[in-house]
Parts: sequence; structure tokens; C-alpha cells
Amino acid sequence: MEHIYKSLLDTLNSGFKTKIIEDSLGNSISNLGLVYKSIVLGLILKQMIGNDESKPIGLIMPNSVPTIIVFFAIQFLNRSIAVINFTSGIKNILSSIKNTDIKFIITSRKFINKANMQHEIERINKSHCNIIYLEDVRKSLSLRIKISSFLTFLSLIINKKKFSSDKLAVILYTSGTESEPKGVGLSHKNLFANRMQVLKTLKVNKSDKFFTCLPFFHSFGLGIGTLLPILSGCKVFLYPTPLHFQTIPKILEESKASVFFSTDTFLKKYLPYVSKSTFSNIRYLIAGAEKVDETTYEKYESFNIKIFEGYGVTEASPAISVNTYENHKIGSVGKIMPGIDYKIEKIEGYDKGGLLYIKGENVINRYFGMSEKFDWYNTGDVVYIDKEDYLFILGRLKRFAKIAGEMISLGLVESFPKKLWPENNSIVCSIKDQQKGESLLLITDKIDANLKNLADFIKKSGLSNLYIPKKIKIVKELPILGSGKIDYRKIQDIAED
Repeated sequence: MEHIYKSLLDTLNSGFKTKIIEDSLGNSISNLGLVYKSIVLGLILKQMIGNDESKPIGLIMPNSVPTIIVFFAIQFLNRSIAVINFTSGIKNILSSIKNTDIKFIITSRKFINKANMQHEIERINKSHCNIIYLEDVRKSLSLRIKISSFLTFLSLIINKKKFSSDKLAVILYTSGTESEPKGVGLSHKNLFANRMQVLKTLKVNKSDKFFTCLPFFHSFGLGIGTLLPILSGCKVFLYPTPLHFQTIPKILEESKASVFFSTDTFLKKYLPYVSKSTFSNIRYLIAGAEKVDETTYEKYESFNIKIFEGYGVTEASPAISVNTYENHKIGSVGKIMPGIDYKIEKIEGYDKGGLLYIKGENVINRYFGMSEKFDWYNTGDVVYIDKEDYLFILGRLKRFAKIAGEMISLGLVESFPKKLWPENNSIVCSIKDQQKGESLLLITDKIDANLKNLADFIKKSGLSNLYIPKKIKIVKELPILGSGKIDYRKIQDIAED
């Protein structure tokens, strides 16, 4: 098990490599440059933040080369870095800062101004958290720092300094779609273990280039989309957001990337702007975070590209399973990776599958700041595994409604409007019902959606009336989190309004 910074130093054993990281702003850096600049920045930051290793350092930055330098500078200092989801709203941001006791946050004025986050920064300042701007840090660069950095670099290379892999490396946050975000403290050991599990499962090689537009506060964006390629000797192209639907297909092609991570929601949004040439270099198009619809598979297959659906949770660092060229079954999320133990507990009212629990070197055993430990992590997902060991996600435990004593999967009901109106987005919610306890409500962006047509379609499948939504609400657009997931808290607010 290796410390992240030790893994970065080890990339130098393969020699000098130019442009291991590029970004959409025109920045690039070599592996040698990343090591040296992280030391320089680390020594400057140490003067500003002190030596209290128990306090995590916050980060509010987009996917870019400077952000990577900051990340590894904190790892060089052997401090943990808390990556704040700056798209989650000021309430969740302040909750994250308070719950993980963050006293310093690193960002840049240029980014804050571009993202129009001046109000959020004011609120953060009032919470007694200090803001460190990279523009100010650069002014502290002196000849003494440069000399000290060079000597430190030589010392690290020659003396092979040991780093503890048991310490926390990164703190990420649960999405907050169902409750307040919890801090997920991932150790160097957790992240290293998951990196090895992925490399054993996918045939990634050093000639691969990753295109990463899932944000760093997204566990796949950081762990698999960024750290895995950098620390495995692959190149990576960073883009600040997955929301530029017209631009991303063009840059994906221009970057000549071979590995691309996305979600079903985003893949649908890219469709009007893709062509066969978009994926001319892609070897792996991996989708996670939500179920991939059959129509999405079919439309991408028309461009000669296969989607490999995978599954993970932040608490597992994050990858748990993925389809591969050798083991692929549409509708599943592949087979569970080596080194991850699992068990499925039956749930009353569910005929098929049960609640998934996992454990392994990549899985946390408690949330940050909480004393309660767990041997097995409860994913909260209802799943089943077929005879060939393929994992199928039936839905979140919280995404089932109990109607007239029967457990109804909201995900199953959603599959019908998605088939009936494949060009649109639809979500099913459960709301209180005086007669049956709960009833179903459909929220869709199809302007002329007709509830009777949907009811007839569901009846033809042989399902009972319990599976038919009783009400419908039409919205212009469904709320989406920056990670690509549906914002279920806002969806529920719309349903109950």
C-alpha cells in the first residue's frame, strides 16, 4: 500500500514525460514539473497554514493543471485535502466546512469571479474559515523557496522518504441528495487498493489518455479519472465541467483521448453533437452514477461505440464493479472487482435480490468525524447477482414506495416513460396518500405527456395498477447535480409542492 505522493515520485522511475496533464486553458505539465512545483507550492503553503496535520485543507477549484499542483502540494505536506462540492449550494458548502473542521480553503480569484461565487466566499469568510488565493501565494515565491525546493526534491529522490499510507489523503462528500452531505475520509491505502483493483479489471496501458470532465469533488472524477492515470503513467486531459454539451464531444475528439467517464444523463445530452469520428480514439467509454437506459446503449452503438456500465460509491474509493470487453452484459454493472467482499441481505417485501454490503481495503469503516465504526459498509442499494456473477442494481432502498402493503420500485416504474418517451427525461416520486399510505407522481420534461397513454403502456406489461402514477407534473428541465446525478431532494420538493 503506497502513499499518493510516493506513487507520484515513482512515476519518475520511468523517465521524464512531457504533458502528462493538459487542460482546456492551455496549461500542461510534465511528471517532473508536477513533483517540483508541488514541492514549491507545498513549502509556501506550509508558511501560511502551519503544521497542524489534524486539520484538513479545503479546496474549491475546477479541473485544471493548477488544481492538480495544489492537490499534490497538500499530499507532499502529508496533510489531507477536503474537496468541496462548490455546485451544491451554500448550505451544503458551509455544512461540509463545519463538519470536517476546515480552517483554510485554497481557491483562486479568477475562478471565483468566473463562477460568480463572490457571495459564497463572503459567507465562508464569516464562518471563520480563511481563504487562500493562489494569486497571493505566487507573490510569496522567493529565491530561498526555490533553493529549498530543489534541495528537498533531491533529498526525496535520493533518500526515498517513507510516507504513512494509513493517514487520510482526501475527504470527499456524499452528494446530499437524500440528507446533509457526510465527509468520506479516504486513506492512501483506500485509494491505492482501488487503483490496483481497477487496473486488474480494465486493460489500461501507459499509452492511454484519459478525458476527465467529471469534477474533482466527484469520486470517479478524482479517484479514477485523475489519480489513476497520473499515478499509472498515463496522460490525462482535464475539462472543468461535464455540462458543456456542445463543446465536450469536439474536444474529446481533438484531445485524442482513449478513456472517457460519464453518466447516462450527460451521454444523452451529448448525442446531438457527436459523430462516429468523436469516438475514433476511444477504447473505454465508462458510465456510472446512474442506470444507463437501453436507448442510450443503442444510440451510442450506432456510432460504433460500446458503453461499459460500472458501479461505485464514494465510500469504496469509489469503484466496485464494471463491465469489460471480456465480461459484458447489458443492464448489469459488470462483475465485482477482485479484493472486494460482498453480501446481500434479504429485505422484507422484496421478491428479488436484497441490500448490498461490501468490505475491502478500498472501503472506509466510518465517516469522517464519527466514532461509529462498521465492519461491512451498507451501500443502501438493492441488488441481485445472477448465476454468471453479474451485478444488477434494482434501485436505492430509499427509492421504493410502499403502496397497499407492496414494495414498488420507483426505478422500475421510471423505465416505462423512458421507453414511451425516449427523447425525454422522467422521474417517479412517492408522495403521501391518505388511502394507500403512498402514491406515485411522475415528473417529466415532455411538454405534452399524457398520463393515460403511460397507464395503458404499463398495463400492457402485465403490472398492476399500483405501478401507475396517479399524478403528473411537467417541468422545463429536471434538476441535475454537478456530478451528473439527478438532484432527488429538489425533485421531491417539486413533487410535494
